[in-house]
Amino acid sequence: MKSIEIIESLIQQVKEARSVPLSRDGALVNRNEFIELLEQLRSQLPDDVQVANEILEAKETVIDEGRRAAEALIDKAKDQARRLISEHSILAQAQREAQGLLQMAEIEVEKMRLETNRYIDARLANFEVALHKTLDAVKRGREKMTGKSEGL
Repeated sequence: MKSIEIIESLIQQVKEARSVPLSRDGALVNRNEFIELLEQLRSQLPDDVQVANEILEAKETVIDEGRRAAEALIDKAKDQARRLISEHSILAQAQREAQGLLQMAEIEVEKMRLETNRYIDARLANFEVALHKTLDAVKRGREKMTGKSEGL
């Protein structure tokens, strides 16, 4: 029997014992049975105490392991948070740089557009001058022809 069972048995015997006549708290119990149960309790207690101590040691070990596991999990979470923050910072920096490059490209495109328009305008102006000269030459040629045709 385990210690608790022995104690329960002793309590039960005292509860069921016959009362001593003319005594308020006195009871008659079987001395041999009572002594035998107490001796079993005495012999069982060291084993039960040992088991209880082992349970307590195991409890401390489990608590320590749980604490270490929790700390490792917290460290892992902190590392992951730092990594995510770092990745976010890198992403934000890349986005800022991309935005800057885009703005520079837009400025460059606008410059190229203006230069292209100036070049085309200059070429068209030269063409217009050449065309006017050609038209003038055609007109003079026609006038000469018309004047020569009339004189013939």
